[in-house]
Amino acid sequence: MKRHGMFAGATALAMVLGAGAATAQTVNLVYANGYAKTHVQVGVIADEWIERIDKATGGQVKIRHVPGGALIKPEQMLEGIRGGTADIGSVVVSFFPGQLPIAATLGSTVDLDLGNKLDMKGVTALTARLAEEFEAFNKEFANLGVRPIYWVPTPAYGIISTKPIKALADFNSVKIRAFGSNIPKLLDAAGAVPVAMAFGEIYTSLQTGVIGAALTDPPAMLTGKFQEVAKNVILTGSGQGALTAIAPVVYIFNSENWKKLSADHQKAIMKVGVDMSQYGAQVMIDTNARALADLKAAGVTVSNLPAADVDALAKKAPDFFKIAADTVNEKGLPGTQLVARYKELAQAYLSGSWKPF
Repeated sequence: MKRHGMFAGATALAMVLGAGAATAQTVNLVYANGYAKTHVQVGVIADEWIERIDKATGGQVKIRHVPGGALIKPEQMLEGIRGGTADIGSVVVSFFPGQLPIAATLGSTVDLDLGNKLDMKGVTALTARLAEEFEAFNKEFANLGVRPIYWVPTPAYGIISTKPIKALADFNSVKIRAFGSNIPKLLDAAGAVPVAMAFGEIYTSLQTGVIGAALTDPPAMLTGKFQEVAKNVILTGSGQGALTAIAPVVYIFNSENWKKLSADHQKAIMKVGVDMSQYGAQVMIDTNARALADLKAAGVTVSNLPAADVDALAKKAPDFFKIAADTVNEKGLPGTQLVARYKELAQAYLSGSWKPF
């Protein structure tokens, strides 16, 4: 495997600016983005993150952004960073249930009750708190040779379809692209037929009728230009729909390359992540609102699943939090405790008794 990262080749070696002065050493890192540079969650926000790291380290940590899957495709991002193809990458945790049982399970758990009440700032704060309180959460990354650095929330998933879906009955037998372990169960409960499919295959599959709809977030719909071949969007509840239990996108470092950074550089990078936490959430809130407006401007009809249908689907669907807890428990991990703590924090956030920011 060709290695493009900081410590992997002559072109990426650190340049020493002052003999014997560790603080004068500049290091060059590579950030792999599986999506377009204009993709807000992993492109635009990443550029802001990179710029802030540059400033926080006095220009001593330089990060080159390689977008469009040119280095690593989204579905290979975890293995690519583990293998050193790049130093840093943005991972959709739901894509990796086998390697990341905690993150992938919670990142693909959509609760029609709490998920329709929380906002993206709250979900981001919840993610950070769970990672802080549960050693097993971060350990599953460490065991793979990577380190989570910065979590970014995803807007509530919607379903873009070639034929109108406006009520629960309209889901019957529709083939819908899905991913993760729990989201397909939600679609199955709605009467649809979940189909596992890579993001890059969605456009053509919608165009040719291989699938009738695709589940993803509204900004990603625009990134993939799905509005060109599908003119209907249904959201999974009131407002902007139901959010996943945790922020499902995380920027990760190759652990060995992370260890080669100075302690000061590590501290600065971690602080940038903390400082950007609510910034990133607000950007995604604003981006989702614009995406929905842009979809409508492109002739897409955007609907909300009626409240009565949300309640009916919630009754038909399995207990996703129990499934999540059981899935994690089966791996010898604290699933029951994680889910209980999530619910506790979510209720505290909604009531105002926990104010994380």
